[in-house]
Amino acid sequence: MAQIKQASQQRAVQRRHLEAIVAIDDGKSVHGAARALGLAQPAVSRLLSEAEKALGERVFERSSRGSHPTAWGERVLAQARAVLRSLERLDLSAGLDRGPVSLGCIARAMHTLMPNLLERVARDGEASGPVRLQLIEESSTFLWDAVSRGTLDFAILRGRSDTAGDDELLTERLYDERTVIICAPDAGPQGKSVLSRAELMRQRWVLPDARTSSREAFDRYCSDGRLGPIQPVIETRSFETGLALAARTGFLSIAPESIARRHEALGLVRVLRTRVPLPTSPTVLVFKRWAVEDPVLAGLRTQIHAAAAAARHALRGR
Repeated sequence: MAQIKQASQQRAVQRRHLEAIVAIDDGKSVHGAARALGLAQPAVSRLLSEAEKALGERVFERSSRGSHPTAWGERVLAQARAVLRSLERLDLSAGLDRGPVSLGCIARAMHTLMPNLLERVARDGEASGPVRLQLIEESSTFLWDAVSRGTLDFAILRGRSDTAGDDELLTERLYDERTVIICAPDAGPQGKSVLSRAELMRQRWVLPDARTSSREAFDRYCSDGRLGPIQPVIETRSFETGLALAARTGFLSIAPESIARRHEALGLVRVLRTRVPLPTSPTVLVFKRWAVEDPVLAGLRTQIHAAAAAARHALRGR
């Protein structure tokens, strides 16, 4: 963000320039940006030219296939999106609305963390004005990329080892949770209290698809036991689908332990014990370094950590 702030002060980059380059990125072309902004195409081209001249670099490579950000332009766009959201919050600061904050979250944290967080946001809003929270649910990979591109302010996702590539991204650990194996109460391997990984290989499975972090972690668990990857009969987009199918069929699936235990207490599923438990994995908060400078974002970050502390307490009680 320092790049744009400095350019804004010294080279007269203005809000309209930032709006133009973000619109070009969203529309993939100057023509698409002109349509979205309600401007003539030459006017958008002029704004882009002024912005690139002021910033001293090309933001986009233009061709017959449209406009695509340069490597440097990707960084500028991430900062431009953050600046525009900050300006929108500033525009609204005179009223009760503290403006929009965009937050992405993986499915498992929607169950474990989000209810507590939303209660805290609502209580805080009664005292100091509501935050307009724009919430999306997606995979860890999608959310990581969205924060890196600047289209999300925050993301709550599963920790990952390949965090290189964006030195403006910060990661903070929220809590750890184990994944467990589930089946219907009257299904799954019978007569054994503890199962080996080899015995698990012989079962029928419904699993999240290979692009999800949950599936990646489960495949590593199998390979660590010197077994080949399990070939599921059904692949799904989320663990919730696997949970629903496992509860009513003979298939096995995987789910976060806190959610699986709630379903087990209701008699909907059975949690299987394994000789080698599945490993725990961290849930983390990811955001751009400059988010700490924005008071609204800093406030939500504090609330996220408070909700995570409540989640850690609940998970320890299981």
